[in-house]
Amino acid sequence: MKIRNEFLISILLIVCCLANLSAQTMTDAEIFGSNVYVFSPTDDMTKIRTTINTIHDQMLHDEFSSKRYAFYFKPGDYTQAGLFNIAYYTHIGGLGKLPTDVRLSNVYTPAPLANNNATCTFWRSAENFTVAGKSTGDLNTWFQWAVSQAAPLRRINAERRAHYQWWYDGWCSGGFTGDCNFKDRAGSWSQQQWYFRNSYVELGSKDYSMGGWNLCYQGVEFGTSVNMTSHSDNWTTSGGAWNNVSRVDKTPIIREKPFLFFGDDGRYKVFKPALRYDSKGTSWKPGNMGAGETFDLLNEFYVVKPGTSATTMNEQLEAGRHLFITPGMYELSEPLLVKRANTIILGTGYATLIPSSTNPTSAIIVGDVEGVSIAGLLFDAHFSSRTLLQVGTKFSTNNFSLNPTLLADLFFRVGGFRTTNVNVDVALEINSSDVIGDHFWIWRADHGQGVGWFKNTSKNGLVVNGHHVTIYGLFNEHFQEYGTVWNGEKGRMYFYQNETPYDVLKQTD
Repeated sequence: MKIRNEFLISILLIVCCLANLSAQTMTDAEIFGSNVYVFSPTDDMTKIRTTINTIHDQMLHDEFSSKRYAFYFKPGDYTQAGLFNIAYYTHIGGLGKLPTDVRLSNVYTPAPLANNNATCTFWRSAENFTVAGKSTGDLNTWFQWAVSQAAPLRRINAERRAHYQWWYDGWCSGGFTGDCNFKDRAGSWSQQQWYFRNSYVELGSKDYSMGGWNLCYQGVEFGTSVNMTSHSDNWTTSGGAWNNVSRVDKTPIIREKPFLFFGDDGRYKVFKPALRYDSKGTSWKPGNMGAGETFDLLNEFYVVKPGTSATTMNEQLEAGRHLFITPGMYELSEPLLVKRANTIILGTGYATLIPSSTNPTSAIIVGDVEGVSIAGLLFDAHFSSRTLLQVGTKFSTNNFSLNPTLLADLFFRVGGFRTTNVNVDVALEINSSDVIGDHFWIWRADHGQGVGWFKNTSKNGLVVNGHHVTIYGLFNEHFQEYGTVWNGEKGRMYFYQNETPYDVLKQTD
């Protein structure tokens, strides 16, 4: 018996060693699949630029594309690669612990519409790198992140002037900035609205319009030269038509979005930032990535690639793993069920979750558990379902104030992609208490395929039944009853952008 036990132990040790060896020697393509590009500072810089910009050029007008991409950069200097243009359904991110670990020369989001119009520049994101270089009076030297909805900037260190419109005359309807450091200025002349949260802006909106319909600063720090009179609440004097500014001094409770990075041991990690209370400025500082938890990607996550079934994802969740969902479109034959506290579901490259024709319920249903993080996903209605994301159980009275759930950079679409009719009763339903929402675009499509008052139908974009729910940056458009229904008590919402539906055919509708 002793010999047999020692033999079994030896076999287990060999298996463990082989598993670890396999994990260490897997290529990036084996880990992430074909839609994730991971660049190294030793790669050919011309090839990097060509790869990214060719994909952009192919997708410039492909607003309802099925293609999805993520571009990641291991720590190093890539400034010799030059300018990158970022397409629809694309995430570009640094893999350092800090934004200063990855240096890119410049990033643009060219407008796909005529006359430099960026009002349809959606679904792209940038995270965790430095936009390196100095801006002059030449607009070509500016960091032109000219976007509208669902296009967040997070954890960016911008040395260049941040310009939130396309060239001098482009119209746009953005946008969201969180946990960023701007060493120059950040603003535009034509943005309808923009929300800055927990960032630092050295020169404020110097030489730009004060605020469009609403420029909102929350938990933002400014350089000493900034005229705070033009960066503070002015609604009593602005007249309400243009150049409106709102400022909230602190952010009462926030956990920044989890992100992927490359560890000192040569393994991929996910960092989950810690909760902060009554905070101002960024969660990170030079030499300090901030407080939080680190998870080993291959040991603690299941990496979801196109073709992975909902059944497999649920088996992995049931086994206690987190999910890292790579770029792709995933038709889910059953809802993903989150039953375990502190589960992380992190998407990249606008990974898109779709309740299938056999799933009339939802894409994700979170049980009434605490500390869940769901981030970086697009939910799309190709068929009909009751919800697209449901968080918690209705009428729950559980108190999760010490460990709230985070929903960050989540985007919802009803209609636009397919010609067939779809219905979603409620796009996002929050039943749990103490949930933090950090940037939503919830959109009943007003253009695209299958769009019309009786074609893409949906009552509500957001229903909040939980108590003490806090939402930062809610963009919610075109729903047919109430865009937002807030039943929970003692909730807070900072920055709300809304368009009522304009496809109503007649008054009785």
